[in-house]
Amino acid sequence: MDVLKYRNAGFSLVELVIIISIISILATVALMKLPSAPAVNAYGQAEQLATDIRYTQALSINTNQRHYLQISGSTYQVINAVTSTPIMLSKGSTTVTLGSGISFGALTALPSSLIQFDNFGTPYTTSTPTSGTPLTTQASIPVKGASSTATVTIQPETGTVAIQ
Repeated sequence: MDVLKYRNAGFSLVELVIIISIISILATVALMKLPSAPAVNAYGQAEQLATDIRYTQALSINTNQRHYLQISGSTYQVINAVTSTPIMLSKGSTTVTLGSGISFGALTALPSSLIQFDNFGTPYTTSTPTSGTPLTTQASIPVKGASSTATVTIQPETGTVAIQ
């Protein structure tokens, strides 16, 4: 009888292992029931594009050289206008390819499918390294997904980038 008096309240190691096993089985079953991760959506891809446009502008200002972002099909690159060399982007590549089911819509105010920035951050619509045609109206780059469209806009003179 004295042995029962001194027994500590708590869980034994076996009880803890059983509880942890039950919790892990339930967590595994719950994770299997969740829907799979969705493909990159249009807004997420537009965010990446806007970030890369801002990077192109900052690169032009910081290096005192013109750089441009060139759109071609479902890909784009940032290119040094003076040396015509592609620039490495945050994803570890010089070319960004849109996700599956994502595409560019009709570009507005960008006749050469590019946006260039000078050393003051002013946007241009041509890739000429020393001069070019300044952006005179708001440029729009629609990014279309299966169920939504997000539009990246670039303002003339300031080069302010926004997503609508």
